[in-house]
Amino acid sequence: MKQIKIVLAIFIALAMAAPALALNVEWHGDLNNRASFSTQGDMSTRLSSDSKSYYQIDGQNNIVSGLPAGVTTDKKSGDADFFAEIKYRTHLVVSDDENKVKGVIGLEIGSHKFGTGAAVNGGDKTSQLELRWAYTDIELPFDAASRVSIGLQPVGYNMLLWSDNAAGVKWTRAEGNMKYSLGWWRSDWDAAGKTGTTADSSENGDLYAADATYKFDTGAINGFAIFRDKGVDAAVGSVDVTRDNSYWLGLSGSNAWGDLSVMATGIYLGGTVKTDSVTTDELDRQAYLMHVQGDYKMDKYTFTLGGLYASGDDDANDDKLENFDHIDMSTAVLGSVVIFDNYADDNSPSQAFYLFDQGYKIIYAGVKYAVNAKTNVWAKYFWHNTAEDELLGDDAVGHEFVVGTSYQIMKGLKAEINAGYLVAGDALDALATDGDADDIFRTDARLKFSF
Repeated sequence: MKQIKIVLAIFIALAMAAPALALNVEWHGDLNNRASFSTQGDMSTRLSSDSKSYYQIDGQNNIVSGLPAGVTTDKKSGDADFFAEIKYRTHLVVSDDENKVKGVIGLEIGSHKFGTGAAVNGGDKTSQLELRWAYTDIELPFDAASRVSIGLQPVGYNMLLWSDNAAGVKWTRAEGNMKYSLGWWRSDWDAAGKTGTTADSSENGDLYAADATYKFDTGAINGFAIFRDKGVDAAVGSVDVTRDNSYWLGLSGSNAWGDLSVMATGIYLGGTVKTDSVTTDELDRQAYLMHVQGDYKMDKYTFTLGGLYASGDDDANDDKLENFDHIDMSTAVLGSVVIFDNYADDNSPSQAFYLFDQGYKIIYAGVKYAVNAKTNVWAKYFWHNTAEDELLGDDAVGHEFVVGTSYQIMKGLKAEINAGYLVAGDALDALATDGDADDIFRTDARLKFSF
């Protein structure tokens, strides 16, 4: 509580000093209160890290080692789970009158379930406040169209590759219909992820990124390139990854033709991964992701049809890594409740244990109806499959049916609830102890106050 009081005191002091300093001060927030119930709580728990890479090397299929002991897809006594949680994000923006310079500080109490973390009995848990943003954004004095932002900030790249935060420096220039940027980001420093005497400052993890966007009357096209150089990585079985040089080349776009709107993304992943293995000391990355979604509005209805394909690796013994690996993204755009937890704004495909290096393919369709200006109801269908079936002998994860509704209570305050039912497919049957996976029901609700 002491830390929170100090931060709030600084915020208030800056706000009071704003007139004297001729500054503009804005305080924004996203206060998310969520509750969820699942008939199989272990299936709803994300079991991996965004920062972890999933390799198939020397016959050691890492998805097997990634599965926690005892987790099966047939429902056991005590598998059902209910939780409530808070994720409170707030940020302060201070800028001069002409917006030539601004400083941003963002804080977060992130994903703390009632009874744990910052949400313990008494509410007096310390050291639970996270720093989310801390950066300075400056207009270049010799080029008013250019800005440079320095510090921990939103990276702002494609949502299906890298859409979270990182520390670095980003130059952005916007003029007319064009906007482009260059960025350098640091992912690991010195001994991060290293053990023993292998720590070496030359093994820092760095990312270099460039993108360009062209906007026209009804849409936009964005091209991007990101290169990541990682040093010593965590061991995969008995194999150590000594260098991971990966690059992503992508193109995305959106356009509208009257009541029809379409968005699409294509990303290619290349590069090399070096290991200390005698048999496969260097592997080539050859992977890709494709996503397309179309929406058609007709009166109060909006119809949606979409699909996503992320390639998987079908041979652990060759010298190719064909599974698509992202950096840090969100799957909320898909709207899946059971598989991808669409109300969690920081989940990614590799955080569902039935994906990892097997890739994913999905077709989805839905309809949303605007009851009135404040109320919407919707229904969606998803056909879930892994891209490869090497691990489980089948790619059918299952059929998911979703219904939901939202209500805008007042300005900035919205209530939403949705429910999903997954009819388990043969891939999940293979993970069941008796060969017959149970269907899964999950419902999520949230109350969000944004200002």
